[in-house]
Amino acid sequence: MKRMVIVFCLLLAAIPALPQASDAPAKTGGTKKSAKASGGGGAQAELERLEKERAEAVIKGDTAALDKMTADDYMLTDVNGKMRSKSETMEAIKSGAIKLTSNDIDDVKVHVYGNTAVVTGRSTSKGTIDGKEMEGPVRFTRVYVKRNGTWQSVAFQQTRISQ
Repeated sequence: MKRMVIVFCLLLAAIPALPQASDAPAKTGGTKKSAKASGGGGAQAELERLEKERAEAVIKGDTAALDKMTADDYMLTDVNGKMRSKSETMEAIKSGAIKLTSNDIDDVKVHVYGNTAVVTGRSTSKGTIDGKEMEGPVRFTRVYVKRNGTWQSVAFQQTRISQ
């Protein structure tokens, strides 16, 4: 029994401490972040910049730029409820199945929890998705994970805003 306790204690000591995030994000400068946010306002500003760059890259069909900002395990749920992996999303942009002519984002809020961030906002887009016209405002949620010093999107979900 004594050996089991010693082994258990050694195993516990070997497990790295998991980052903890506050359940109640603090409001700062128009966006939100957790009290334990790594990089503070710098991470918020970087993620807000990434959102704008992503919006521009989709309009330009710049899949090379999007590839760098998107994790291999990425999943998209579009306004029509269709789910796509990273490779399916990139192919849809290349083929024109996803084609936006405008994509203005606003009301962006960033919550940073260690090396994970949740970005919410509103997008007013115009274009087509799988041949269906897409115009008007949507609410979105994007999840980023910081891997090897780089923020990458792992999930994105859009919901139409009723008129």
